[in-house]
Amino acid sequence: MCIVHDWFQGFHGSERVVHRLITEVFSDAGTVDVLTFHAAHDLLPPELARRIVGESRLAALPGIRQVGHDRGRWRYLLPYMPRYFRSLDLGSYDLVVASSHACALHANPPPRVPYLCYCHTPMRYAWLSQTERGRRSGAGGAGLRFASGWLRRVDSRAASRPDRFAANSTAVRDRIARFYDRDAEVVHPPVAVDDLAPGEKPQQPSFLWVNRLVPYKRPELVVQAFRDLPYQLTMVGLGPLQDRLRATLPPNVELLGWIPRRRLAELYAQATGFIHVGEEDFGLATVEALASGTPVIAPRFGGALDIVRDGVDGVLIESATVAGVQAGIRRLLAAEWDPERLVTRAADFSPAVFSAKIRHLLEQTMAGAGA
Repeated sequence: MCIVHDWFQGFHGSERVVHRLITEVFSDAGTVDVLTFHAAHDLLPPELARRIVGESRLAALPGIRQVGHDRGRWRYLLPYMPRYFRSLDLGSYDLVVASSHACALHANPPPRVPYLCYCHTPMRYAWLSQTERGRRSGAGGAGLRFASGWLRRVDSRAASRPDRFAANSTAVRDRIARFYDRDAEVVHPPVAVDDLAPGEKPQQPSFLWVNRLVPYKRPELVVQAFRDLPYQLTMVGLGPLQDRLRATLPPNVELLGWIPRRRLAELYAQATGFIHVGEEDFGLATVEALASGTPVIAPRFGGALDIVRDGVDGVLIESATVAGVQAGIRRLLAAEWDPERLVTRAADFSPAVFSAKIRHLLEQTMAGAGA
């Protein structure tokens, strides 16, 4: 069988889905090949890296490829990616799974080969230009704006190919229906919760934010919300906004870069509350916070609605604004939270739950293709 994935720039949420498919769901399937546009092999678990048997030769060129955490320039080749994935020879496989948030959906196996698309989101560059505005700057941004109409057209055609769709959240399922006119079954991504547990909370309230430092994750908004508050905020993340954020941090806000998983688990467990204000497709870090016994402040939209029940697992805010975040903090501090109840909620998104649901959907896909 074959898994087709957009790209591997690190080991994040979508990459963890592929890793779980390889190590658990298809562990008894024999050979499982992974095809992708580009992969930073040194940032991946060895068992995942060695399964990657095909990449674009263009993306591997010096000056284009990614080296370590250096982002490289392979993203400039986005307009070429649909063609690359369409050209993949998939005729020798008995099952194809596309793990797609951009162009892997364009994989085109023969009609006789069962084809499931696990969709992290329809391509943001084509369909969600509002959330991509912060990324669309300079010549690269101008090129994407020019190409967005063409990307929508080719993406719509590609969406007719899979036999079935899985969506990683209700919000993504609704996008698939709106943009592709296809039904999808919600299968939440696997979240590694077994190495997380509640800890001792500090006497003085302190909060945690964990995400990439990119505009649509709203890190600058969160900093602004804490600027006049008497509480400590720790932010964990890497990204293009890092230098700008560091230059304007108030004394009560600390910005950390990459930290080991063990240290991150400690921060989750020690936080009074976890802040999440970007419109996420799902929100893996939100589940990790709950698994650590920490309630969450999240917006009343996007993937957070599948995870956080208002007043039960945390606080849902009506608007991702400075005033909205500050109001959420006040509500969270005024309430009582049961850490064990939060841990129980996080277990709904465990790897075992993901594996059981995706196996069932794969069985349906293969049975339907053979009918």
